[in-house]
Amino acid sequence: MTGPAQERELRRMLRRSWRLLALAFVSAFVAAAASMLYSNHTARESERKWCGVVSTMDDAYRDTPPQTPAGRKIAADIAQLRADFGCPAPR
Repeated sequence: MTGPAQERELRRMLRRSWRLLALAFVSAFVAAAASMLYSNHTARESERKWCGVVSTMDDAYRDTPPQTPAGRKIAADIAQLRADFGCPAPR
């Protein structure tokens, strides 16, 4: 093969290479996006599981406020954790 036939073959191979490269990038992007979505879902589910414990502790601290500085710090942190996790509002 010489001349135009060889040139057409090279162009065909180049197009195929670009298509494979594009397919590899798209596949990597889809895999990364799916991984991020799964991680976010798992994190939200984990936070929901902790809501019961955090809400119970926060309600207890609201009913009988702590008397020591360390206790007040813990109570404030539990209240913030409740808000961060999106747990139901205090009763």
